Amino acid sequence: MINDRTALIAGEGILPVILAERLLKKGILSLIIVLQGETERFDFIRNIVFESAPGKIKNIINLLKKNNINKILMLGKIDKRAFLERRGFDLKAFQLLREIKDGNDMSIFSIIEKELKKISIEIQPQDFYLKDMIVQKGVITRKKPSKQEMQDADYGIEYAKKLASMDIGQTIVVKNKVITAVEAVEGTNAAISRGALLGKTGTVVCKAARANQDKRFDIPAVGLDTLEVLSESECSSLALEADSIFIIDVEKVKNYADSKNISIIGI
Repeated sequence: MINDRTALIAGEGILPVILAERLLKKGILSLIIVLQGETERFDFIRNIVFESAPGKIKNIINLLKKNNINKILMLGKIDKRAFLERRGFDLKAFQLLREIKDGNDMSIFSIIEKELKKISIEIQPQDFYLKDMIVQKGVITRKKPSKQEMQDADYGIEYAKKLASMDIGQTIVVKNKVITAVEAVEGTNAAISRGALLGKTGTVVCKAARANQDKRFDIPAVGLDTLEVLSESECSSLALEADSIFIIDVEKVKNYADSKNISIIGI
């Protein structure tokens, strides 16, 4: 719509940059607030880029109001250690934290949604302009998984969904239906490295979203860095929950996987 004034709340990684470029082409990008990651990623439109720590809630709200924002998209990785350490949190952030029953992602997001509703801002799904980057069902690489790898993939995705639904992590590492690592605050790549130390060659990495996924806040992503860790760790397959996971730069990821004899499956 012509009256839409959209803000991008950006975490780390390339996904927020891709989204910013698409919003800019549509003529609806009015503000970028970078919570984590380099602001230089957005040099192509630096006049609307502002930096803020995740805990500077009053500053973030003031920027949104000053720029008459009525829609936002939140995209990019936010290191949860910011919420563990709470450095630089303002009074508003501490007030909101008192309303949260636990430190889980969805509890934090529900408070964010409540605050934004007060100033008439709608949160849009993360894939609203990025649906072409969501993994589809099927094998996307030249290499197809073996029977055992497929069994491990099905098994791992089932437990990865349970893990994600408990707000612990999104990644399971498995071999011969034995789970060798589960992701927590350390992140996907560290969990892969840890799990592969036990599973060694032939390990399968599985990533899924929580049940009843809220796509405004909660679409996991994999990219070339993830595949590089799989290769270094001698993992054989990456299983992703279909229709629920971003693949960043799918052609580069596919070509790299093919070069390293790794299969990628949407389940």
